[in-house]
Amino acid sequence: MAVGQILTSDAFAQRGQYCERTNYSAQDITDAVRNSSLRDDLKSTSCSLGGLGRYESGGNKSVYNGSCCTGIFQLNNANVRKYAGTDREGYGCLSLQQQVNAWANLTNDGYNAGVVRQLASMQTFDGQKVDAGFLSSCIQLGTGNCQKMVSSGRCSGFADINGTTICDMARSARSMADPNCKEGKASCTQGPGDFPTNIGVAANPPTSDMANVIVGPAEV
Repeated sequence: MAVGQILTSDAFAQRGQYCERTNYSAQDITDAVRNSSLRDDLKSTSCSLGGLGRYESGGNKSVYNGSCCTGIFQLNNANVRKYAGTDREGYGCLSLQQQVNAWANLTNDGYNAGVVRQLASMQTFDGQKVDAGFLSSCIQLGTGNCQKMVSSGRCSGFADINGTTICDMARSARSMADPNCKEGKASCTQGPGDFPTNIGVAANPPTSDMANVIVGPAEV
């Protein structure tokens, strides 16, 4: 393992470096997302997902944050094993497309959570646009945590230990997207009412491995 210098940014504390250091642009990441198995309706606003990748890792696919998460979208150790079939060092050395493919499968599974489908039926939440970046941020910070936010009706309903809300992450994803990125078209039109808003989330609790931030001590 090649360990890099400890660096700090607003989005992550860089503690380790696996394989080569990269600096993929938001458009590079968006292109990889569009070439992945991600749901078409999320691909339709995938410019923000390029921004999300920049927010999470600074475009460095091989970065490990020192506590839980690795790669362009900072998957936790459990999700690296489940969706990429390797450990974090092996994951950090995968290609950008391979990493995005694993993240896309995780995100597709997360989309099945009731709270994500509930958000997907909305155009805005607490004044924030509900797009692919917003839905992915909900999954990224954990669907259980996202449910706390939705239940409160406010972006402030959940914040992580750094004070970051799901809305903050989604806003950063949009702001860090390539300004020249052109959104694609979904294979079908989605709008309010496409998904039920009365899904019993309590009857379908999110699994612990859906959270990319909170992991158990044994997984670090």
